Parts: sequence; C-alpha cells; structure tokens
Amino acid sequence: MTTSVKFITTFIFSTLFVLILSPRCDAQQEKLTKNGSIRDKNHETLTSPAKVFQMGFFGLEPNQRYLGIWYYADPKTIVWVANRDNPVSSSSSSSFLTIENDGNLVVKDKSRTYFTTGLPSASGSASWTLKLEDTGNLILQDGSGKQMWSSFSFPTDTFLPGMYMEKAMKLTSWKTQNDPGSGSYVFQKDTVFGYNNYTIFYGKRLHWKSGFGLESNINPTKMPIAAIHLLSRSNTTKTLNNSRLVMGSSGEIQFYYWDLTLGKWFLNWSEPKDYCGKYSACGQNSYCDMSKKNEYNSFCNCVPGFDLIPDVVTSEKVCKRTAPICIGNDTNFLKMEIVKIDVTFETFMESKSELECKEKCLGLDCCQAYSYSAVGNEELARVGVPGGKQGCWIWYSGSQLVDLQVSDGAGGRILSIRNPISKGIKPPQIANGKAKRSKPSHQLVIFSAIVVPGVLLLLCCAGFICCRRMNIKKVKGTAESESVHQFNESVRQIQDLLDPLNSNENDSSNIGIPFFDFERITASTDDFSEENKLGEGGFGPVYKGKFPGGLEVAVKRLSINSGQGLEEFKNEVTLIARLQHRNLVRLLGYCMKGNEKLLIYEYMPNNSLDAIIFDGTQSAMLNWPKRFEIIIGICRGLIYLHQDSRLRIIHRDLKTSNVLLDEDLNPKISDFGLAKIVNGKEVESNTKRIIGTYGYMAPEYALEGLFSIKSDVYSFGVVILEIISGKKKHYESDHAISLLNYAWQLWKEDRPLDLMDRVLLESYNSDEVLKCIIVGLLCVQEDPDDRPNMSTVVTMLTSDIATLPEPKQPAFLEAQWAKWAVQTGWVTCQTSSAVKR
Repeated sequence: MTTSVKFITTFIFSTLFVLILSPRCDAQQEKLTKNGSIRDKNHETLTSPAKVFQMGFFGLEPNQRYLGIWYYADPKTIVWVANRDNPVSSSSSSSFLTIENDGNLVVKDKSRTYFTTGLPSASGSASWTLKLEDTGNLILQDGSGKQMWSSFSFPTDTFLPGMYMEKAMKLTSWKTQNDPGSGSYVFQKDTVFGYNNYTIFYGKRLHWKSGFGLESNINPTKMPIAAIHLLSRSNTTKTLNNSRLVMGSSGEIQFYYWDLTLGKWFLNWSEPKDYCGKYSACGQNSYCDMSKKNEYNSFCNCVPGFDLIPDVVTSEKVCKRTAPICIGNDTNFLKMEIVKIDVTFETFMESKSELECKEKCLGLDCCQAYSYSAVGNEELARVGVPGGKQGCWIWYSGSQLVDLQVSDGAGGRILSIRNPISKGIKPPQIANGKAKRSKPSHQLVIFSAIVVPGVLLLLCCAGFICCRRMNIKKVKGTAESESVHQFNESVRQIQDLLDPLNSNENDSSNIGIPFFDFERITASTDDFSEENKLGEGGFGPVYKGKFPGGLEVAVKRLSINSGQGLEEFKNEVTLIARLQHRNLVRLLGYCMKGNEKLLIYEYMPNNSLDAIIFDGTQSAMLNWPKRFEIIIGICRGLIYLHQDSRLRIIHRDLKTSNVLLDEDLNPKISDFGLAKIVNGKEVESNTKRIIGTYGYMAPEYALEGLFSIKSDVYSFGVVILEIISGKKKHYESDHAISLLNYAWQLWKEDRPLDLMDRVLLESYNSDEVLKCIIVGLLCVQEDPDDRPNMSTVVTMLTSDIATLPEPKQPAFLEAQWAKWAVQTGWVTCQTSSAVKR
C-alpha cells in the first residue's frame, strides 16, 4: 500500500511539474494566424517544421529589442531582422508580432508600430497565415496558399540557400557586431553581357568587386564556385543548404559553411582579405604590393614612368607621368606581372599575337598601356563577353591605370606600360620639330655679376637673425622629430623580420593600421571625460570613445610617466596589428602627437576578466562552464602567439586584467606593450630591463632576466588559479599569503576543491575543476622544464586523460625577489615605475 501511495504521489508531482513548464513549451509555434501573436514578454517564438530556424525577439544591446530569425541550433547567428533600424525599447514589454486586419504583418506595442510589410489593404485577409520554412524564409500567405510576402525578398545582411540574387537585391551590413542597424557596406550584383559581377560599395564608393573578363582569368580573389552557385540558386545539394553568405560589418563579404561533425560554423572564404584586395586601394596609376613596403612604409607605389606630384587643385600627392609620351614614337614598354587591374569592355580588341597588340597600341594617339591574353575564357566567350576571346586590352589617351596589384610570384598577366626612352629627363621645349635653346644676353651676365652677390649677402644676414630667433623652436621640435624618427626606425627593424615571411595580414596605413587625428579621438571621448573613463592600467587610463556612425572603441592614453616609451608603443602598433585570432584583442588604430601616444582598440563591453571574478557582486555572472570556456580561449590565444602565428611571440605580461571579455564573454588577450619576438626556432631570450607585474612573473625572468614561452605558461598558471578561486594572486589584505601558496597547501591536504569560488557550487564540474587546478599548479613550477607548453595544456584540459602528472611545489618567490631586486638595484627606477601592481 505504501508503495502505491508513493507511486501515485510521484505521478501527480510529475504531472504538475510538466503543466507548470507547458506555457514555455507552447511558446514555440509553427504557424501564426490572424488572431494570434508572438509576444516578446512571454518569450514566444515561431519555429520551422524540422526545427532548422526560429523567429522571435532578441536583444544585443541594453534597451534595444528586435524581431529576427536565427538558426535553431545556433541562436547567436541572426540571419534576418525585421525592425533593424527601428528597435523596440526594452522598457516596452508589450511589443508583439501580429497580422493586422488589412493583412499586413506588423511589430508593434500599445503606442507605436516598429515594422510593417507595407502591403495594400486586402479583402479576405482574415484567413491569412504566417509560417517559417526550413529554408529560413518567413512567408505570409492567403487562404489558398498564395504567397503575399516573404522575408527572402527583403534580406538584411545574410543570403541563404533558396534565395535568388536579383540585380535589385542588396545585402546591407550591420552597423557593428552588436548593432543590426543598416551599416555602411552594401553587397549587390551587376550584370554585364549576361555575366554576373558582384560588388561591395561603401556608401557611394566602390570598395570591392569580384571581376570578370581580364580579371576572371587571373584574379586570385574571385568568388569560389560554391558561393557562385549559392547566389545563382544552384543550391539543391545538402552541402549548400548548410551554407550562408554574409555582408560583414567590417566590409568583407563572407562565405560560411556548417560543419555537421563539429557542430559549428567555419569561414570558407572572404574578400577583401587585405589592403590590396580593396578596389583601387592605391588610387590611379599606382600599384599595390602586399609583399613589401616602400620607403614611406606603404604598400603603394607609382607605376614605372610616374611619380608622386602634388595635384594642382587639391595639393594632394598623386601619381602622374614624369615625361609625356605623345611626342614622337621614341618610346618603349616596361613590363609588370599583375594579378588584378580594372578594365572596361570598350578597351578590348581582338589580336592574334602580342606583337599585333603592341602595334595597335602604338598606332593609337597616346596609348598608355596594353595587356595581351593568348588564352580566352570559354564561359565568357559563350555568353558574348568580348574579354572571353584571346586578344588585347588597350588603355587609351586619358585613361588611368586603376585597381592595379602586382603578382606575388604565383603567376599573373603581363601589363606593358608605355614610357619615353628618355624616362625621367624633362624634354626641352619643342619648336618647329627641333630643340630650341636660348643664349643668355650680355646685359644679363653683367647684371647677375653685380646683383646676385649683394642679394646673397642680405639673405645670409637675414638668415642669421632668423636662426637665432628660431633656435628655441628648433630645440622644442627636435624631441618630437627624433621620437617619430626613432619610432619609424623601430618599425623598419620589425618589418625586416616580417618581410621574409611574406606577411599578408597587414592593413592600409603606413605602419599596418590607420592613423587617427588627435582631435578626432578627443571628440570621440568627450575630451577624455571621467564619464567615459573605463579604468586605468599601469601604462595609463583607458577611455570609451564613440565615432560618428556608432562605432565604439576603447582608447588607451599612455601616460608620460608610465614607463611605456617608443619601444613598447612600437610593439603594440606593429605586432598586434599583424596578429589575427579570435582570442586576441583587435587594434583599430593609433595616434602620435607631441608627447601624446594613443592606441585605439575594439571596445569590449564586459571590461576585463579581473573586474568580474574579483567583484563579489559580478562574479556570479561567470558560472563554471563559462569560466572553463574562458580558460580554453586564453590557451588558444597563447598557442597562436607561441607557435601558430608567423612569428614566435612571448607576451610577458599575461594577467587577468589583460584578458578582456567581449559581448559574449569570450576572452581576448590584450596589452602587447611588453611582448617580444623570438627569431626562428629560438624559445628563450634575456634582458636587463625587467618589467612586468608582481606575482605573474616567472622566477627565472624576475631574478635573472630570462624569458621564454614557459614564462607565459607560468603567468597562465597564476591566471587559471585566479579564475578558479575568484581570489587575486595575493588574496589577504596584508599580502602575507600568496594564492600559489594557498593552492599548494590545499593540494597537500588532499582538499584541492576547497580552492573553488563559492559562487560556482551550483554549476561546477568536479572533474573539470580538479583538472584545471592540477594544470594550474603544473604551469607554476619553479623549473621551466617542468612546465607544459600551451598545446599540452589544451590537450590535458580537453581530452579524457586518465592521469595527469603530479605537480611539485611551485615557486613562492614574489616577496623575496621583489625585496632582492630593490636592494640590489637590478630593477632601475625607470623600470620600477613601469612595473604594474
């Protein structure tokens, strides 16, 4: 009898539990009728039949809600937004989606409408329904099933299988990764001779194009076949149904595919990949070369026969001919191997040989250049494109060489540029077909002999006086000039290391990233106001800035007394600009003006890791699964620095305050001011200038100036123990006990889990926590050889290894070496001020 009572009680309790949860389950609808609605307040959604896509309300920024469509298996990937430029205030909890009496689909609340399909009023709309297909298409249909409106006809930034890229269709980027509003980049199709050419516009300026004709034969950046098939509706295969094309907020068109085995998206292709990939990156009559920089530290150079000359109207230096080519036939052709150049079909002529092409160029008045192709493009020829046949491209008089990129040695097409044989020598004035030379008159000689010495004497006197008056100004300007010179020299030195590695991760500016005007930065931070101050590190304060258009940035203003000079500033600018990894913070630009040195980073809305885990009110937002993800993310960032990037880089200042968290709490390593490059296969180096942060420095670096990738491993060990415990490296107020000492004592007493932060009790995985504690202790071993490398660390943390190595007692040297360093003078006054606490 007792057993029966228990069974009935359990059954009733289970039934009640299911009933309590049922409203949330019922929130997933498959069809919306005229009398129905999808309400934000109740977390209601519309789900496709096979649960491939889902539609509902979402928010990325505070006080802004949107109606959108996302993947059911990946809710963070939004593919369509209804009210992208008209967000609903989060304070309006009454917002909902419904079908109005006139048949229109609307997003509204009690006071206003945020989105409408804008259809003319229709009779019989009472039977209209809304459904979400497994293709991701949101369809409004009448009672007979006729489609009245669909989201596929009005895409936002994403192109999905099943869509058709019509000429009028455009993909408009988001403003930022967190703002789905209409951004500045637009992807669209342009059809010429029946052949599709795809372009990206930045406002009214052409930013990139896929190319056809001449370009399609040799352009290495042309679109992959899978992406072309996707855009042309040739997407019946299962593979293409797991793909998407996105117009990114930073200006790249991106082709993704879903890996069913790993269950995540992979970026298969994107353009433009680098600075030279942009349309006309270097302007007219110049070429882009990503393999090296010129004496101005730029990828751009004038083509042969052209030099930088100030424009008469704008005074801006542009590439112009140094000598005319329209005088006589005394010219030759200089050849360049190219992979990209802009062409028009009006400039195409059929030719059977390069000699015939050259003769056609010479037969035209002021022909600028020609390029011959012995191999045609059958596909282009079949649809009637002139460039599909073998032949000759001619640049006529007045035409400019635009969007020119030289070959990197992987093969290309020859461009022959016409130049006078007397290139570089200004020809004399021509009169009646002969060179006209004038002789100086006798009177002019006498006048010059008398007047010129007198004028020179007066100028010398005036110059002497001016020099005395300007002496102070010269001295004042010398410091800034020398600083810039030293900076440029440092950049050139590090560039020498980068060039042999065929770097292709550089940006547009002279040193790899854009230069920002100081006034522009001042305006974006409201004159570095306290309200915009995000915090202050060892090298100076950090401010939040907002540029026109909504771009939010973090501005690090280096303090004059911080100890970070040109060397550290150079590291930040030249290194991080070339390091591209999802777990490294992105540097957007820099500024130098007088004593001011500023770095502009991508803005991290969740601040630094230490600001959360050491804050009793915020630490609960990082449960154990999220902390474990952060640990793995930091690992992968260090692996990239130590072995996967083109250069072996040692960070030397890894700590929780230098790990920033993005909007999804993903970790990004920052602050590369102290980073060092280790050449080739070297794994260690040394220095007499020891700078870093107490408690995070490895003992061999702190005491002997030796640093290696194992120094970063030591710092990571301290960080991982801080993440687990929620305690700082010195967690008592008197700094008497270090975190390493405390962790080791708990390990010896066989109660390592007592190290764990109490806020993790409801979410922790004991096996993962124990594994992380062991790895943390292994990373802080006193002997560098006893520490694992970062690849081994990831293997230990992510694989099912039965047993891990037994850790030895870690180094407890913080107080000892700090006292010894000050007493012996090993750490100089300048260095002491640079050591962060």
